[in-house]
Amino acid sequence: MSTKQKAYPLHQSPFYKLASKKRLAALLGVTIPEMRKLAKDADALYSEFEVPKKNGGTRGVENPRRQLKLVQARIARILGRIAPPNYLFCPVKGRCYVTNASQHRGQRTVHCLDIRKYYPSTSSRRVYWFFNKVMGCEPDIAGILVKLATYEGHLPTGSPLSPIMSFYANYDVWDAVATICCKNNYRLTVYIDDVTISGRSLSPAVLWDIKRAIHRAGLRYHKEKHYEDRPSEITGVIVVGDRLVVPNRQLKKLHEIQIELKIPQSSATEEKLRERLSGLQGQVAQILAVARKEGMITFN
Repeated sequence: MSTKQKAYPLHQSPFYKLASKKRLAALLGVTIPEMRKLAKDADALYSEFEVPKKNGGTRGVENPRRQLKLVQARIARILGRIAPPNYLFCPVKGRCYVTNASQHRGQRTVHCLDIRKYYPSTSSRRVYWFFNKVMGCEPDIAGILVKLATYEGHLPTGSPLSPIMSFYANYDVWDAVATICCKNNYRLTVYIDDVTISGRSLSPAVLWDIKRAIHRAGLRYHKEKHYEDRPSEITGVIVVGDRLVVPNRQLKKLHEIQIELKIPQSSATEEKLRERLSGLQGQVAQILAVARKEGMITFN
């Protein structure tokens, strides 16, 4: 017998019109006293630290302690069972950064933008709006969920809940953007904070309408990239006409690491190199797998 759970509409979620603390605690796998204590002490249950970025510099991580993180993961799993819109590609099972890029094959014009500091910009007020107004949870239930989901008034960067919560907390924003794109026959994909819009041609006025919808919600965009009749890079994958192509920089890094591994290294250095090699090979394999499934060639 298959144990795979089917996705259901939002109004069939266990959170929909939830009014019972007992039921909420059961959903989260804790007792009512444990739930209340976690909600009360939530902001004190984080550690903050910096991690290096791939391209230099560091980024801050707001990491919840284990018990809170487990509850956040349960909330994320429940939200993750809601049937996602076609344009949402992360975090959605069976969809990834490669299939995200694949949606824009064959389009003459592609416009990409990032939401700046997406998690810190998604406020507790937005999370409350989703649980109370969209889900119809009672105010006290929505309040508990907000405390469990947020840190110092915003979504935390190290929480397993933040990827899916950031989408639903801005549900009306993405619905408005999707409506604009549908009306103009554009393709839209959202991969957490990466937004990609494509079409035969893209009207500057319509793009401004999309940016204005994002801006009205208190979000800011940056790192805009515009491609017209040329290869485009979308969530780390090169799209050339109808093809997905492995980025040259990834192939170059693979080659460089393979050469380094032929030279005697310390055991610690060799282990790090092999980890990097494995990661890069995995990325290339994902692109190849999607390309083969869709009958595409991936190398120039």
